[in-house]
Amino acid sequence: MIIPVFNQQKKITHSIKAIKQAVELWFSNYELIIVNDGSTDNTLTFLKGIALTDERIHILSYTPNRGKGYAVRQGVLHSQGDVVMFLDGDLDIAPDSIKDYVESLSTADLVIASKRHPQSSVIIPRSRALLSIAFNLLIRLATGIPQKDTQAGFKVGKGEIMRTIFRSASINRYAFDVELFTIASILHLKVHEMPVIMKIDRRFNTKEIFRMLVDVARISYKHRIAHQYQHEYKKKNNT
Repeated sequence: MIIPVFNQQKKITHSIKAIKQAVELWFSNYELIIVNDGSTDNTLTFLKGIALTDERIHILSYTPNRGKGYAVRQGVLHSQGDVVMFLDGDLDIAPDSIKDYVESLSTADLVIASKRHPQSSVIIPRSRALLSIAFNLLIRLATGIPQKDTQAGFKVGKGEIMRTIFRSASINRYAFDVELFTIASILHLKVHEMPVIMKIDRRFNTKEIFRMLVDVARISYKHRIAHQYQHEYKKKNNT
């Protein structure tokens, strides 16, 4: 499991404990790769202490902050398991459904949390919900991907497929999920959307929205105009 974190010294110990408990309830063979994305507080100190207590916990750390997409990509590319998942380290998403998501890989290549699933329980600010709906409409128009929710921070995939996707990914911040699904569509992967329990009290800021729009434009250009993703995978298949 990949857990990206940034400036979470106040809650990281509790978060990792809760995630470990959820994983260990069903799985004995696992690794937690916690990626410290250039935290400027004492997050790394806490992480080092946690890692000393469990050899299955591995810490990746670097400076400066490079974005959630970069952090997840580093974690995935350092992974070795048959199943790879990533989950936000702030526990905005409850980790209790891990077993169900992994089991769903028997009929899918990727399993993702979706706020739009009718069985989801989602508590978020109204402004964030409206922006999320508008952003998803924009994404579907710009890229053609069919997913109803790309941004929920819990996704599970078959290990080699996840590593294949992230070897070609380049988006470093919040729109990296859009690139993931764009590449998945080119590879004709089966993506299954699952319900999620989520509670977020933060609102988007203008800087985040602008960065996401710029990144979506980059992905759309690479996919629909330059056909860069398609050429890359065609070249790989011919070698």
